[in-house]
Amino acid sequence: MQTVTNKPVNVAVVTYLSGRAAAPFGFPARNAAELMVEAINTGDELPEPYASRGFAGRKLSLRVYDESGSENDQVEQLRRIHADGADIVVGYAGSAIAMAIAPIAEELRLLTVISGGGASQLFARRWDWVFRTQTTTTTDAVGAARYVAAQLGICGLSFGGINQQYLWGTDSWREFRAALQVLQPDAQEVGGHFAPLYSGAVETPAKFLKENGVQLVHSGNWGYDLFRLVEVTRKAIPDARLLLVSGESGLHRLAGTIPDGTIVGGRGSHGLLAHDTELNRWFNASYRDRYEIAPIYPSYGIANALLGLKTAWDQAGAASATIDVASVLAGSTFEGVGSRISMTRANGRQAVAEAVYGTVRRRTGSGEIELIEIMRFPPNAVNPPDGMAGLEWIERRFGSL
Repeated sequence: MQTVTNKPVNVAVVTYLSGRAAAPFGFPARNAAELMVEAINTGDELPEPYASRGFAGRKLSLRVYDESGSENDQVEQLRRIHADGADIVVGYAGSAIAMAIAPIAEELRLLTVISGGGASQLFARRWDWVFRTQTTTTTDAVGAARYVAAQLGICGLSFGGINQQYLWGTDSWREFRAALQVLQPDAQEVGGHFAPLYSGAVETPAKFLKENGVQLVHSGNWGYDLFRLVEVTRKAIPDARLLLVSGESGLHRLAGTIPDGTIVGGRGSHGLLAHDTELNRWFNASYRDRYEIAPIYPSYGIANALLGLKTAWDQAGAASATIDVASVLAGSTFEGVGSRISMTRANGRQAVAEAVYGTVRRRTGSGEIELIEIMRFPPNAVNPPDGMAGLEWIERRFGSL
């Protein structure tokens, strides 16, 4: 007779497997899921504290689902995932999708860990079954503003934005704009512009920003929209600096075109911005050996979600129900690939971690790029106190008012 402890933990990973987001985001996330599940099942492959086999000894069974489609499509798919017998769900790169499925995960009492979508609004209400092991737009926006204020030193800096017209893009711009105006009051905004997701429609806003003398262009664009933004702005506004909140995800593809001096973020300590730890070295080497390319931050996001769950399940015990695992995960701290992650916001369901930015430079005599002038901002410098909305915290001058 099969006992609970002998049954596999059924893991559903949801990421883009089709459409324009698949190659730049979905496939790297899927690859990381496959790599991590195999390593966790094998045991003794991951460095400590993750060398033990499985989730408290229980093997993982992985199924990967496509995130492409409308919010309604994803809601219906989550119901099918639950009916298929998933114990836990990990993934969701899109902020709007994460917002749509959260109430359904709560209704189904299905332990769901968001590994990507960063819109701050996700935790405007309380969840019991929904976690996010990735940081938020607030972390990225405040980190970006602190980097600009520390590194550029331009009196009367004129700045603008080109972002995607949905939660991630609008929140990214709104919070960055507010943070920079607190940190650098003489900075002059010359316009924030938005284009539909996956449209690549950046020519008109780029022309407007050029005509208005923009010196810094902020963007949270990712995937196709990121590639198009770099292609257009480096020609249309060659004298402006780019600030790419999600830029790390596209560095390999953009290596030949991204301008020197571009400021790049990676949603935290990921990729070229990660700490040099044994765990990060293992992840990079294993991923490169298997897929012949370096992992990017969507890969890190999936890996960290699985490591957070392993930490909680190992502590809760093999026979634990998912509600017990959720109770342990809430408020926990664990070593992520790249940095330490603390689940200390939103009733222990929202992660905080450091924000990291660097500047692109081409190595002399080669087409390779590196990131220099890397700055790390500790969690409390880029995250609001528990219970306070990000924009409110920024407008209160980060708690000084």
